[in-house]
Amino acid sequence: MRDLLCFAHGQAGEWEGVCLEFDLAVQGRSFNEVREALEDAVRDYVAAASDEDEATRAKLLNRRAPLWAFLSWTARVVWSARRHWRAGDGDTSASFPVACPA
Repeated sequence: MRDLLCFAHGQAGEWEGVCLEFDLAVQGRSFNEVREALEDAVRDYVAAASDEDEATRAKLLNRRAPLWAFLSWTARVVWSARRHWRAGDGDTSASFPVACPA
């Protein structure tokens, strides 16, 4: 098992989360809801990929979001951390690990 780096961004009542390694996205009302939904999405995605033939499974488990998406989310987290540290405005981004059963 390995950890995937995931990102979440939001404010009161409106959050989105992504797993760039599998190009998955979820929405929720809180950070915890998004984190849990992303954990479920990763688990379901890996389980569904595992039911496929070997060639298809390899493609699915090696699917990545485009580089621009990775750079965009990384910049968003860094910018949010800087702004939040200075102003505490409630608009927050975070990165967190999600266990990957593959």
